[in-house]
Amino acid sequence: MAESHDDNPALFEDDDNRAVYIFAPAGHGGSPQQEKARPVKRRKFTSKRASSSSAAAAAEVVREGEAEMERAQTTTAAAAAFPPLFGGKESVEAAALRRQVFDTAWPVLDGRIKNVLREANRTTLEDVSSFIRDAEGDTTRGTRIPAGFIITGPNIASQDLLFEQLSEALGKATQARFVRLRAAGVPNLKAALKKVIRDATAQVSSDGGGGGDGDEDAKVTFGRDGRKYLDYDLEGLHAFLSSQQDPLKRVIVAFEDSEAFESSLLTDLLALFHSWQGRIQFSVLFGIATSVELFQARLLKSTARQLFGAKFDVVQADLVLDNVFKSAIAGTQATLRLGPALLRNLLDRQRDQVAGIRVFISSIKYAYMCHFYANPLSVLLADEKSLTRQLLQPEHLQAVRTLDSFKAHVEAAVDARQLNHAQSLVEDDGYLVKQMVEQRQKKQDYLMQLLRSLHLLTSMDLVPSRFTDLYVSALAGGLDLTPTIDAIKRLGADDVPALINRLLAAIQTGNPDLDLPGWEDEAEDLISSLTEIRDEIEALAEQAREKGQQSLKSKFTAQSKILRTTVVAQKVQLSQDTAKLTEEDKAFGKTIDSLVDLLTHHIYSEPIDSLFLHQAWAYDAEAPYRDVFVPRPGTTFERALTRPHGYLGCECCSKTTGTLSATLPTTCILYQLYLETGSLVNVADLWSAYYALVGEDSDVGLGEREALVRFYRGLAELRLMGFVKQSRKKADHVAKVKWLL
Repeated sequence: MAESHDDNPALFEDDDNRAVYIFAPAGHGGSPQQEKARPVKRRKFTSKRASSSSAAAAAEVVREGEAEMERAQTTTAAAAAFPPLFGGKESVEAAALRRQVFDTAWPVLDGRIKNVLREANRTTLEDVSSFIRDAEGDTTRGTRIPAGFIITGPNIASQDLLFEQLSEALGKATQARFVRLRAAGVPNLKAALKKVIRDATAQVSSDGGGGGDGDEDAKVTFGRDGRKYLDYDLEGLHAFLSSQQDPLKRVIVAFEDSEAFESSLLTDLLALFHSWQGRIQFSVLFGIATSVELFQARLLKSTARQLFGAKFDVVQADLVLDNVFKSAIAGTQATLRLGPALLRNLLDRQRDQVAGIRVFISSIKYAYMCHFYANPLSVLLADEKSLTRQLLQPEHLQAVRTLDSFKAHVEAAVDARQLNHAQSLVEDDGYLVKQMVEQRQKKQDYLMQLLRSLHLLTSMDLVPSRFTDLYVSALAGGLDLTPTIDAIKRLGADDVPALINRLLAAIQTGNPDLDLPGWEDEAEDLISSLTEIRDEIEALAEQAREKGQQSLKSKFTAQSKILRTTVVAQKVQLSQDTAKLTEEDKAFGKTIDSLVDLLTHHIYSEPIDSLFLHQAWAYDAEAPYRDVFVPRPGTTFERALTRPHGYLGCECCSKTTGTLSATLPTTCILYQLYLETGSLVNVADLWSAYYALVGEDSDVGLGEREALVRFYRGLAELRLMGFVKQSRKKADHVAKVKWLL
């Protein structure tokens, strides 16, 4: 064999007898020999006995250099982060101003959101902290474990925020170590103990995720004497707490989804914690979605007797969502307004899919990013000092003239016979810029009128509607006062003065959640009219009582309508008639009409899309939000594999319209062949069809070795994307996988 090998050296290649073949086609890297020929990188070594002064000086120079580089990067970050729009014609200053407005607007909003989340569960956090802190000195509990039963409700997604806040609050209030357990992460007792010890000692064990019974048990050194303990041995936790000179030795274990834990696991854990209660002060918290009674029924009576418990209620997720909505979306501090279509999608997703509040906040931030990144007119949201006339380019004015709101505004001006105004908007750039500046104040007036109207509407408390639904409806089609007016007309004489008092209080105090101040100085006419109506109704009620009438009634109330019974030919006929109204009742009805007219005049709002230039300060695009937060990867993969030119932008794929071509990427070719097969795909047949298309006789002219490597890589990518899997029926076949689009 050696002689034949020497005689025919061309029959064998260097790569034939290798265990692993590294594919390196021409133009994509050098050969292994070229890699070996590269010079070895020389490294600089310094002596360990270098002087401390020179090291400090070098460190100072490095810090100064890093600070200077950071300052240089900061000055150019705004322009570099947002690319110029208008096909690259947007000025660098305008692009930088868009980034500056975003960097200014979102931190303010983010701070308000964090404050809302912090205040949402403040009462619960204080109660739980005081319970854990006072349980140590309570002599009535004996050796029982302090247990807090937190009724979180069915929304599991909202529990993450609550227990994160509990971790921070209890860590500061009780100086205890907080451990969070979820049923999916701790399937058995050993995994639960590993998780408790690892989180309590703030060490990462060598087993990675805490594992199950099959994980290798690691030994970790906890004490100062160097003794090693198994990573699921509570003796090691006790040694660690003793070495930290922690006199309390408190550990709080929180079971977030306690109903998902097996009863046997909870029983074993609680029994183990109880046996160590004299050396380590364990406290437990249970997140309960149902009730304490149902949870207690899952435990043994002996286990329940080992607990010293208290029940706590938390703010429901819907209320937290409403508070975040008022602060971040509807509040006066919000720079950008989200449109009704996008808001409806956000709210429906939160309620239908039971998503967490952090997903809602991320959706708001993503909307801000999309608006300021992709809308060149978002520069109009800058303040008057930053937005100068020189910054507005002809492209900005041309973009304004192409807006639907601009066209509607011009058509309305023509219909109103304001021809000079309409002509100047179309032809005069200076006049258009002046109108754009005036729209800033009109925008503020619109938002203030909207929020004041909604605040008055909700303060009356006549229609059981959420603020979020009222806000979205007002943006979409204006305020609908019909249900409120009907409810006002049915009120009695004692209820109307109370309603007016609520309206007066709402005008004076405003709404802190919306950051809406009171406007009693601007609503003097409204306040005086409401006061007169209230005094008049109270006077009419007093006159009616003096005449012996129990209560006032109007033509709108049910008391003014009576049911008349008539017997004709032994048949009973029922008819509805109107009761006789006194003079006071008629005056009361007129007063109700005056109140309705007054409220209709002051509580109103127009749809947001009826305002001129609303596209600059309102974002209502649904497609980017759905693509990111409600993705459809199956559809995306199918589109990319059938039309790769839309993603690659190469000329070789531009001429193919869903047909097979040798110039397509290998994965796309295999996907086209994959669509023509049945449920089982013969890999050999697939290879034959592929090589017949891209082989040496084709336009591409690939060799067999290179084509085979590309085939394997393309097939592996199809498997990675979830289109095929290994078949158990036939070894040389792969099975199709159906995507749920």
